[in-house]
Amino acid sequence: MANYKQYTTLVSAAEVIAKTFTNSNTDPYLISENTIVLAELAHIRPLLGDKFYGELKLQHNNGTLTTDNEELLQYYLEDALCWYVRFEVINDIQSNITSSGVVNNLDEFSRVIDDNDYNSFKQDTYRKAEIFANDMMDYIKGDDQKGKFPTYENNLPKSLHGTYKNHGMIFYDSIYTYNGVADCGIYGCYGDYNYRNCDCKTTCNC
Repeated sequence: MANYKQYTTLVSAAEVIAKTFTNSNTDPYLISENTIVLAELAHIRPLLGDKFYGELKLQHNNGTLTTDNEELLQYYLEDALCWYVRFEVINDIQSNITSSGVVNNLDEFSRVIDDNDYNSFKQDTYRKAEIFANDMMDYIKGDDQKGKFPTYENNLPKSLHGTYKNHGMIFYDSIYTYNGVADCGIYGCYGDYNYRNCDCKTTCNC
């Protein structure tokens, strides 16, 4: 696999703030480049597959995006990625690690929300990211786009990460243990596990 980390991120901190933050004056410094890379690796690369993700990274970095890839990035991928970045950065914005331990970031006009409100807020952020991600994948796989993304079509990812919720907590089932094995035989193509996580036609024929 090529070193995709050497390329610029697919969105900037300023774009994340503009698209997903209520307070447009939020300091972009709070959203590090590493956090954006993390969101790309955890949420976008598994959807697109290594080859197509790498193609977009290289073309975006070099300013050589094809017309089709540029439209995908502008109208679909950027929205999904920005919401995933917000999801990943929430903890860092709310809290700070110091020599005294983990402390909440507060000013004199702020108060910490309780755990239930915080979890609901984070889940809602993830829900919005998933809506945009589903829309992106529907666009890529749509009949009208057939042949526009040959790198994706010729290198379909075998399995995609998903999440499940238990007692209000969000859990990840394969972001860090992705093994390329489709799970639709276990979860069912149209069950709680998102349909994007399996190739139903070739894997379980459903």
